[in-house]
Amino acid sequence: MKEVHLIAKLADLQEVDYHNTIVLHALIELLVSKGLLTHEELSTKVKELDSQLTFQIDMASKLSETISRRQVQVKPIS
Repeated sequence: MKEVHLIAKLADLQEVDYHNTIVLHALIELLVSKGLLTHEELSTKVKELDSQLTFQIDMASKLSETISRRQVQVKPIS
């Protein structure tokens, strides 16, 4: 039963993802057509945000690993 529930949730997420993609595409096209944004500006911003998020994820991962290693090394006092 859990598998069926998980598959249903995944299908819902895919539907939401599809809807969000369509909305984003429409917004981008409207902004470009009104001259408020160019595809190049959007690409530049996407690369900038991706770089920032990748850096933050890497730092969080390293911090988590460091904390895990320190917890393993700490031994209770007998």
